[in-house]
Amino acid sequence: VNAHTDPDPLVAGEASTFSFEVRDQDDLPIEDLQTTHERVVHVQFVSHDLVSFQHVHNEDFTPLTADNLRTSSFAFPLTLPLAGDYLTVFDFANHNQYLSRSMTLAATGTPAQATAPDLTLVDEVTGDGVTGQLSFSAPAVPGYEASWSIYVFDDAGPISLDNDPIVQYLGADAHIFVATTTLDWTAHSHAWYPGMEAVAPGHSMPHVNDGPDLPFHYVLPTSGTYKLWLQFTRASDPDHVFVLPFVFEVGG
Repeated sequence: VNAHTDPDPLVAGEASTFSFEVRDQDDLPIEDLQTTHERVVHVQFVSHDLVSFQHVHNEDFTPLTADNLRTSSFAFPLTLPLAGDYLTVFDFANHNQYLSRSMTLAATGTPAQATAPDLTLVDEVTGDGVTGQLSFSAPAVPGYEASWSIYVFDDAGPISLDNDPIVQYLGADAHIFVATTTLDWTAHSHAWYPGMEAVAPGHSMPHVNDGPDLPFHYVLPTSGTYKLWLQFTRASDPDHVFVLPFVFEVGG
């Protein structure tokens, strides 16, 4: 993936345009990228102090054109709130394979990111009028599939069919972006349902989770501290994305 910004360099807090092209091993555009979870390329930006997280797509702002697909070139407006480095992760699919590439993007100016992330463990977080509680079915062991759920509620009680239920966001009941706090490993996954691990790019996920429990399964590769961002939407305003961040530990 070749990426560019206008202006270059980016200035924290100021609007810019982020553009990129997806190329093959011969530096030619990949003309047959597959749509997966309603978007062709998912881009995540995470500040190195783990304070800022964004999950953005070309199609959030303008419809894809034939030229976008022919040249495998995409763009969207981007404002990064803090000066410093951002891990930038591109998720896409081609020939029924999920692919991911990453780069570091720098923003200049002020205010600056913290010099180190806050590693305080957080298993309950409230934001935007909702609360999430993270719990593991058993202590997570590195290299083995971990199982956890996030219970979501608001002042009216558990989020459910009776209380503004969860609806699909980008073709899944919920999305997560999870990373080691050193940002040397990341993953983008979705609320789990039986058989999910066997499906190919472009599939349609069934809607099975109205709330309040959102289940997840994933293999976490190493011991240490991780940060996770949960994203979901609700029936009353499906264009509004709730984002809840958690910090947890995986044992040795």
